Amino acid sequence: MRFWQKTLLVVLILFIVALDASVIMMMHKSWKLNMDREMQRSSNEQAFIANNIYDNLNSIKSRGMTVKEDVLFDVARSYAEYYQKQNIFLQLWDRDRLVYDGDVAAGRQQGSGQTHTEEQKVHEMVTSGELPAPYQELKLVYKRNIEELYTSQKELNRYFVYVNVIAGPILAFLLYVLIRQLTRPLRQLSKTTQTIAGGNYNERVALKRNDEFGELAQNFNRMAEAVERHVTELSAMAEEKQRIVDNLAHELRTPLTSMQGFAQYLNSAHISEEERITASGHIWSETLRLKNLAFKLLDLSVLRHQSVERIRLSVDKLFQSVRQMEQENLEQAGVKLVLNNGIESIWGDPDLLSSFLVNCIDNAIHASAEGSEIRLSAYKQDSAAVLEVQDFGKGMSESQALRAFEPFYRADKARSREHGGAGLGLSICKQIAEAHQAPLSLESRENEGTCIRIFLQLHNNEGLTR
Repeated sequence: MRFWQKTLLVVLILFIVALDASVIMMMHKSWKLNMDREMQRSSNEQAFIANNIYDNLNSIKSRGMTVKEDVLFDVARSYAEYYQKQNIFLQLWDRDRLVYDGDVAAGRQQGSGQTHTEEQKVHEMVTSGELPAPYQELKLVYKRNIEELYTSQKELNRYFVYVNVIAGPILAFLLYVLIRQLTRPLRQLSKTTQTIAGGNYNERVALKRNDEFGELAQNFNRMAEAVERHVTELSAMAEEKQRIVDNLAHELRTPLTSMQGFAQYLNSAHISEEERITASGHIWSETLRLKNLAFKLLDLSVLRHQSVERIRLSVDKLFQSVRQMEQENLEQAGVKLVLNNGIESIWGDPDLLSSFLVNCIDNAIHASAEGSEIRLSAYKQDSAAVLEVQDFGKGMSESQALRAFEPFYRADKARSREHGGAGLGLSICKQIAEAHQAPLSLESRENEGTCIRIFLQLHNNEGLTR
């Protein structure tokens, strides 16, 4: 059973029970008040008639007549005949002997009397009382027909049943309309929840209200936005991890296949010493390539979790250290490194910044032709210190530049493999920039060259620790 159906059923039952209980209590109270009023009326009329009979008997006795049974009968009959027109019937008793019976005189069936009420074929109010002294031995019984009161009560009961029969369906219909209208926001929330559960995370609840349902809709939409954002991030992370795994598998396949082939070649019985040295050299170069790949991956892992403590360092010392590390590669490629320093010092981690510049220069060497130059510059721009590596080599297209910082991405796969690269250099540069909370930019044009910049703090800024 759905919520609105349960609500409708419970509210309908509670309303009908409460209404019926209230009406029944009111009817019972009204009936009791009517009966008390009739009883009081009967008592008053019985006392009034008894006093009149008493006065008549005193009058008869004052005239010198003896109050005998026939006199009592005539007096009682005179009053009984008068009140019989008002559906009032009298009985006069002398001790335990019935002197006059109005029921017999009126031709009514006599039943056993009660002090207050009795329900027979005809409903009557019965009261009795003794006459004042010296006639206390006489008792007057008063009976009045109250059938009209019972008839009215029965009519009221039938009307109550009719009201229930008519009002019940009307009330159920009105409650149905009201509850369906009140629970409409819940149905909208349920529908939106089902849509989101089906994978459509951009669905929202279009409910503009100022009540609790409106607040619930707003909170639900905020929750849906958070879920959509997290799902999008998780999907992007999953895709990135899968891409890294795929690229890593692709990178490992080539050197491992080459190493396996040369190892099998070494196991051959008929090879010369020169051929053996050549095969061993290929295995050695592929081993170095795998080692370089492992170290690059380790660098990426460390950069994601380590904290960077910035210190003040000299730009001249940093540039000279990088030149010394890259001197052999520059000479082998026939490329000239030009230093241009316009600032004294910066804030940063010297090891990480050295790794940043070395990776950028390595990429620039691989992209540059023999006889060209690479410029390593440092200068002030606005409130930041800029370290810049610029080459004049092959460059990249716009789409290639957008993916340059992705792990394992290589704009020229053939040239990267030729130099043993795995496409992790610029990805490490991006991690180093993020560790320094420094913006990073890359500008590149095909056949014109590439320029990479990192924007660091100047020496006169306060160093921060992440």
